[in-house]
Order: sequence, then structure tokens, then C-alpha cells
Amino acid sequence: MHSIRRAASRLAASRSPGKLGHSQNGYQPARRRRWIPGSIVRPARDRCEHRRGLAKPWRAIPVGMAIMGLLLPAVHPGAAAAAGADPGLRLVTYRGYSFKVPPSWRVVNLAHHRRACVRFDRHAVYLGTPSRNQACPSRLLGTTEAMLVGPASRHAAHISEWNAVSRQVNVVAHGIHITATFDTHRSQIDRILASADLPRPVKDPPAAQRTPWLPAWVTNMVGRGFDACTAPSRAVMHTWWVNSPYAAIGIYLGGSDAACSQPNLTPAWLRNVAAQGWHFIPLYVGPQAAFGELSRNSSASQGTAAATDAAHQAQRLGFGPLSPIYYDMEGYRHRQSTRVLRFLSAWTTRLHALGYSSGVYSSSSSGVADLARQHGRGVYTMPDVIYDALWNRRANTFDSVLGPGQWANHHRLHQYRGEITRTYGGA
Repeated sequence: MHSIRRAASRLAASRSPGKLGHSQNGYQPARRRRWIPGSIVRPARDRCEHRRGLAKPWRAIPVGMAIMGLLLPAVHPGAAAAAGADPGLRLVTYRGYSFKVPPSWRVVNLAHHRRACVRFDRHAVYLGTPSRNQACPSRLLGTTEAMLVGPASRHAAHISEWNAVSRQVNVVAHGIHITATFDTHRSQIDRILASADLPRPVKDPPAAQRTPWLPAWVTNMVGRGFDACTAPSRAVMHTWWVNSPYAAIGIYLGGSDAACSQPNLTPAWLRNVAAQGWHFIPLYVGPQAAFGELSRNSSASQGTAAATDAAHQAQRLGFGPLSPIYYDMEGYRHRQSTRVLRFLSAWTTRLHALGYSSGVYSSSSSGVADLARQHGRGVYTMPDVIYDALWNRRANTFDSVLGPGQWANHHRLHQYRGEITRTYGGA
């Protein structure tokens, strides 16, 4: 990866150790996305796109954690159709609470589908505790209205709040903990919560909890890595540490378009995995230009808000001052370049003000090329580290779009390969 605080010989990090064998056939996303060159809406049509980074490599988790085929778990037997007063809604019960949800939403009982992926990119209600080794597909980005309803300690503090930046709702009531996401219809989540007599969430993000800082070396290294939509279990991480060539993992801190739940990603998990020897690439997936989510006139304000939330999430997990946080900006059309540059400049400025280093992940032909063209001109604030998606199968940090001296001295990461399958130690 990169080295901000110590010198190293060379850098090569891969986000994708293996392509998941996961079929998307027949799946209709909750919000239709147009294909944008460089986005992950569809695979590349030819190898030239891969070589130039036009097609964003799909995210992958170890294939041993995957289940082949599209995960469409059966409807929870407790989800009966609502009767009488609400003929257009479905009644879902959990731990004494009754929720009225749209009939088109899938309801998944995690006790019956142990490795189901809790994903927030389609309308669904998940009941129970997610598996520590979810079988998540590698190609997930974006969120819509969805809910995870799980157990909570009876002594847990009661909260009901929502965050406009992360587009997330968190509710803790007696014996229950709800995590919900939303796209454009937060009121739908409010109505579902009200149907169970739960309080309406207020716009009040929690204060950052005080977590001991992780060692500075956990975000500094030279070598190979991978990422996973949801953080694997400690056992899988140990198996891969012993048997794989990887020494770093990309982890998703949050963001409005982070599509997977993160039951494992806690300060304790990070400390345990770091003690095994692992390094981390902290990623944040906020508004995407490819989805038309960057405002024409206020993309800089969006970048500032995203950085503030990302820093909060990093603090919560224990990433200390100067740790890099990488913004994941998927590939986009050239006409979006100005909005993206304003957004990323504000992202970097705000992270610096909060004491963090700034990283940007993007396609070689869009985000990386735009930043390289502006490097040294003084118009935009440049990130400290660049994370270059260029599928050329070369485990180095060279890219012809990067000029001499641009992000030199171990300030580059390179995603050089994807759509491969790897199993180590049976995981």
C-alpha cells in the first residue's frame, strides 16, 4: 500500500483476490442505474477496458466465503400479510414488535439463512444477527430503503436517530436494534418504525466514542492486499494470514453508498486482526458521480460533509491522526469531472482539518486521470495518496496517466487485477 510516515521500497495493493461466483441474473435493483463508463453497473466488454481502467473491477471476498448463485432466501414464516386496516402492507414480527412493510419487500430470517448477505442495495427486511461470514456478492454499491432488525441488550441505551450524510437510521429500543438505510424516501422508514410504536428518529448523529488508537503502522505497508464488501471473521482472517500472500485488507468504514452490513467491523475486530499482522485500507463510499448524486452547485459541501462523517467513523474504530481515509469514487463520465474535483478537493481539505490524511480510489481513466491533470496547478487540493484502478495484471504502481513526481515516494496503491478465484487454507 502506501507509506506516509516511513520509507519503503515499492507498493502494490490489489483490492480483489478473487471474483465471486455470484449470478446477478434476474435481479432487478431497487433503483435503476444507467451504465456509466468506468462504473460497476456492468462488466467490461473487452480487455482494452480493463487495461485502461475503464471498467471498475468488481469487489471480491475470498471464494471460500461465497455461495454460488443468487441469494434469494425464502420469506420469513412470521411475515404474514397484514389484514383489515392495512390491506396493502405485510406484517413482520420480531421479538414482540410488529412492523408493517411494503408487500414487495423481501423478508429474510437470518436464523434460517445463516450466511445470507445483509445488503442494503435492495428493498428487504433482515431479521436476526448476521453471520460472521456472510456470503456477499462482489459487485455491490449503493443503498436504498432497507432494514436490519436484530437483538439488543436489555441494558443498551435507547436511541432513535438518523444521519443525512450516511443516509442511515439507527434505533435501539428494549431488546431490539434496528439499522436502516434510505435513498430518497426516509419517510418510508419512519412509517415502518411508527407501525411498531417506535419513536421517530431525530437528526442527531452520536458523538464519537473514545476508542484507543490503533498503531500507526496498520495503514502503512508495501505489499499485496484485497478487500471485501463485509469484513470477514477473525478465523478467516487468521487462515488467510497463514496461507495467503496478502497482508492488507480494504475495509469499508461507511458512506451513503456502502451496500453491505458490517457485523464484524468493530474496534475489537480491528485490534485482533492487527495483532495477527494485518494492515488496513480504510475506504468510504459516499455520493457517486456515476449515479448523478453530486450536486452541480454544492458538490464541495457534499465533500466536506462526507469527510466529516468518514473521520467520525474512523475515530469510532480507532484510526488515529494522520491515518489515510480513501474515498471510493467509482468511474464516471467526463462531463462530471468538475463536480468530482470540487468534491474531492473539499474532502481532502476537511480531512486535513480533522487531522487525517486523504486518499482517493478511482478508475485510471476518470478520477485518477482528472486528478493527475490538475496536480500542481493549485486549483484543487490534492489527496495525499492515490489508489489507482487499472487492471493490467502488473503488480507495480506505474500508470502512464500519472506524471513524474505525482504521488511519488510510496504514496500510490494499484488495483491491478480482478475476476480471479483464490482459496487459502480452505477459506
